[in-house]
Amino acid sequence: MTTSKTVKEVAFVYWLVMVGCSSALDLTVGVITEAGSLNSSLIDVAFARRVNYNWRVLQGHTLSYVHVNVSSCSSHQAVRTVCSESGLSCLIGVGSCSLLDEVSSLSKSLQLPLIALPTGLCDSARLSKDMTIVGSHSSENIVAAAASIVTSDSIISSVAVFYDGLQSTTVLQNLQSSLSSAGVSSLTFRVDDTVNASVTPDLVHHLKRLVKKKVFKLLLFASPRNALSVLRLAREAAVMQQNYFWLVLDTGLSKADVLSVTPANANVALLRGSVFTECTAAVMDVFPQCQTDWLRTLDARFVDAVEAMAKALNDSLLDPGFSPGNASCAPLRHWTSGSTVLNRLMSISDYDTQRGLISFNSSTRHFSSQRV
Repeated sequence: MTTSKTVKEVAFVYWLVMVGCSSALDLTVGVITEAGSLNSSLIDVAFARRVNYNWRVLQGHTLSYVHVNVSSCSSHQAVRTVCSESGLSCLIGVGSCSLLDEVSSLSKSLQLPLIALPTGLCDSARLSKDMTIVGSHSSENIVAAAASIVTSDSIISSVAVFYDGLQSTTVLQNLQSSLSSAGVSSLTFRVDDTVNASVTPDLVHHLKRLVKKKVFKLLLFASPRNALSVLRLAREAAVMQQNYFWLVLDTGLSKADVLSVTPANANVALLRGSVFTECTAAVMDVFPQCQTDWLRTLDARFVDAVEAMAKALNDSLLDPGFSPGNASCAPLRHWTSGSTVLNRLMSISDYDTQRGLISFNSSTRHFSSQRV
């Protein structure tokens, strides 16, 4: 008992020394989200419960955020708004490939580290550059898995591929190449129009054509909103009977989302980057009523990103000369400490596992996430 008490006392004193010997800082993160991609209440809870209520993550300091919410057609608005803010230490971006591409360029100019959380399947090589780390499953692995699944039946000669404009054309081309190399042709359909990025009514006509052509395997990758709209229309067009197989690629959907718009006897599968088999303590901090079927991978990845960025900032504060939050757009001035935080984030070897539980080794300064 005496030994245990002594250890606790020493740990508490160490914490007081760590807090007392350094001035408390309020570090600020720029959170850029595409409209409809992330619930604003989730952002509040993630920062509060996983960082500011947890002294082990950001010792003696607080982490606040500036939320910039933009439409899918307003990436330049995001850039202007971020440039109008002062005192930012880093960025977290959630949205389409095109939005994150713009934000990635901005992070390079400002030398602000960015964790990019795509709501689509983006070209990983294009996005992972300079000051950006992609906190998502590999699009290359998802494409390879999808092609393997839909071509597993040797009698299948063609597959219908539905996508929207928020996805990477490179990923689409890679998918077509993978199907072609397996001897399967692909019939591609863009499901949204270029005006308001919503599902076009013409899709019903294309779905009915597939019934006549007897194409029974269908692959869908689109934003969560558009993906659910496509599945609803497919149900109405009788392209969800038992002889049809739909493979939906994870762009931020939960299993419950898909089940809510499909018949009970439909053959629909959701291909996710990781399979959630349990609600960990970290995830339940933010989702107390956690149920794996209802948990979106995108939400879990955001919680993971907030905690990872906080830990990287905390570790960077130990480096002499580190000065958080002095980036500026006008005149454009580089934040010389940005590379310090980036180096901490670069050591997250398996960050794309999308889990909220991260361990940090202070001696090696390496992050790791629990793989499921």
